[in-house]
Amino acid sequence: MKRGFVLLETIIVITFVTVSLLLLYGTFTSMVDNSKKNVLYDDATHIYQMFYLKEYLELNGLQDYLKGDIVMLSCDDFNFNSCKSILKEFSLEHIYLVKYGLQDYDEEHYASSFNQYLKSLSNKDVYDYRLVGEFLIGEKYQYASIGVMINES
Repeated sequence: MKRGFVLLETIIVITFVTVSLLLLYGTFTSMVDNSKKNVLYDDATHIYQMFYLKEYLELNGLQDYLKGDIVMLSCDDFNFNSCKSILKEFSLEHIYLVKYGLQDYDEEHYASSFNQYLKSLSNKDVYDYRLVGEFLIGEKYQYASIGVMINES
């Protein structure tokens, strides 16, 4: 009788330890995935750069481009001389205006890293568009975005 109880107790302890380790592993892997995502997406420096770029572009006709689902912007679209120097200073490769809450679009026209970034964004805020910046840092693309409202005046 004593041996049977010891065997049962050992099985219960092994089961408890195994379940605990599996739960710990699941939590750890989700934390690692989130930290990898945070390295490439929405860095604080890039968010501030996008904020100031948005303010500057709004003064120079950004509202004229709030039409489609995804609009790629370039310096040719705006009438100010310092556009190219700003993009170079910020290491910005591309600037996109993306309709807020966009779910379905032709992903083949965009880089896979851009598509992954758009899928990672939440739609909790009440903006009309997002100004998305694609930064080339070293060999990797990093992304940041900031909300844009349509001014109906």
